[in-house]
Amino acid sequence: MPERLFATYCSAEKNRSDAPLPAVERYISERIAGVHAMAKAAAVRFGILSGEFGLIAPDHPIPYYDRLLDLHQVEAMAVSVADTLRAWDIHAVQWFSVAFEMDPHVTRYRDVMAKAATAAGASFDIDLWNPPGTLPSL
Repeated sequence: MPERLFATYCSAEKNRSDAPLPAVERYISERIAGVHAMAKAAAVRFGILSGEFGLIAPDHPIPYYDRLLDLHQVEAMAVSVADTLRAWDIHAVQWFSVAFEMDPHVTRYRDVMAKAATAAGASFDIDLWNPPGTLPSL
């Protein structure tokens, strides 16, 4: 049965443990934790777009790394992510991101997911994530 996906991008702040950790534990981010909780509450799949590992499930174990998705990798990453969307039978992607003005690097992650969704035949919608203590965008 086709599924919806709540997805967001990885975070620069990470748990520095040497042992591989589930992605949702590796990344230290209120956004990731919040979207993960919303996905659980809505009973939909949750994924994190990693600049190193592509689209991964929250329980996928990953080692510590420190790398931003490079602009020249967007196209190749989009192909890989589209394959994952098809494998997960995703028909709708709900992307959660801070405003692009808050962090210009998030645009490349959004571009990967938008291109991947199109290639996989899935719809793509964006919800702006408002960090705690900020006002919602109008």
